Amino acid sequence: MDAKEAERHLATIRRIMESATQITVLPGWAAMIGGAMALAGCGVTYGLMKSMDFARLADLEPGRRIALISLWVGIAVVATGIDVVMTVRLARKKGKNPWSRLSQLAAFAMGPAIGAAFALSLALALRGTWDLIPAIWMLLYGLGVWMAGVLSVRAPGILGLVFMIAGVATLFWAGPIALLMVAVTFGLAHIVFGIHLIARFGD
Repeated sequence: MDAKEAERHLATIRRIMESATQITVLPGWAAMIGGAMALAGCGVTYGLMKSMDFARLADLEPGRRIALISLWVGIAVVATGIDVVMTVRLARKKGKNPWSRLSQLAAFAMGPAIGAAFALSLALALRGTWDLIPAIWMLLYGLGVWMAGVLSVRAPGILGLVFMIAGVATLFWAGPIALLMVAVTFGLAHIVFGIHLIARFGD
């Protein structure tokens, strides 16, 4: 065995070891669809609020406010459902267990942050503090993705970091343009993330 052949064998062994300790079943199309849905939601939200500041929700009549809340809840639920379905499909296509121990750990790592985001959003909505909700979602979603990314390849961790930085910026400085920040993170960042996954791992 010459040096080049030994190097190829080592590279193969390294890939096998990484696949056993990292989540690589990441559906890029699901991220892109979720990002497109978020951008559409931002467009509808701006059309109703005529502002990028979520504090303007307080000025809307109750019917429109409920419609916007329902819209974003629907986007979150549908995007999550698409991600789950496409993850299962991709895992089976690659001959992997869609609910492996690593996948379970990632869900357990991400779950508390998402649960906290829902709880805080509800508390803030009941108090009429609408302007803080986008920053809370960016921070806690980013934290959840960051924690799940510990068990995955590098890309989810970077995505989580982007969300957390954007959340801090929105919390302290970018509140008046929070809708734009939502479009950049939940919309464009997810689309870029999906393109990266497809380019690296395929469909």
